[in-house]
Amino acid sequence: MKTTLMLCALCCLPVSMVAHASEVLITGTPGDAYNLPPTSESPILSDSVLLNFSSLTPFAAYSTYTSKGVSISSPDGLVVYPYSTQTSNPNELYDNSAAGSANIDITSAVSTDAIGVGIADSDVTAGGTPVTIFLQALNSSGADIGTQFSVTIPETGTTAGNGYFVLEDTSGMYGLQITQPVGNASLYSGLAISDVQVAYTPEPSSFLLLATGLAGLGSFGLKKFQRA
Repeated sequence: MKTTLMLCALCCLPVSMVAHASEVLITGTPGDAYNLPPTSESPILSDSVLLNFSSLTPFAAYSTYTSKGVSISSPDGLVVYPYSTQTSNPNELYDNSAAGSANIDITSAVSTDAIGVGIADSDVTAGGTPVTIFLQALNSSGADIGTQFSVTIPETGTTAGNGYFVLEDTSGMYGLQITQPVGNASLYSGLAISDVQVAYTPEPSSFLLLATGLAGLGSFGLKKFQRA
């Protein structure tokens, strides 16, 4: 009996550990995108929802763009530009800030374990200065959770600096805020995003069912061993 209870506890332990995991940031190499994943891509994203903007009308404007349960918004509005530096698909969503700074929120209708996004900034041209941006996980109310990460959009020698970033938090988050406090107030100087991936958190019942099944198998094996 004691051994059976111990097996149950061990089976439930991973669930408890997952529920209190902290954020992890995975950074791809310049030019990485969904079609060319980061060198250390999060395995959580292997079965994720993918958004790209190839079907959108160039230069269309959105206050909020919503697709597949994911919303993308900015206080300055978003504009579709057919200049994606991230993929072979032509379009990206650009933060339309006149000041050259940026503030983009990616939010999910349900809990997510990880959000991956390609980010580009045309301030970072060949020979230009890398741009620092900040990534922040959000809870269901849109408030900050966990650690804010500072990342650099590197110079790639192309028309814009770009990189691929995955923010992972298996305790469940509901969004990702991308901010650039300082930028050049010139045409196309804000941030652009493409290739957004969202990995939804498995239902708690799935974890419980798995733990119960494993515990049952352990109990069955123990009884069989005792009879022998």
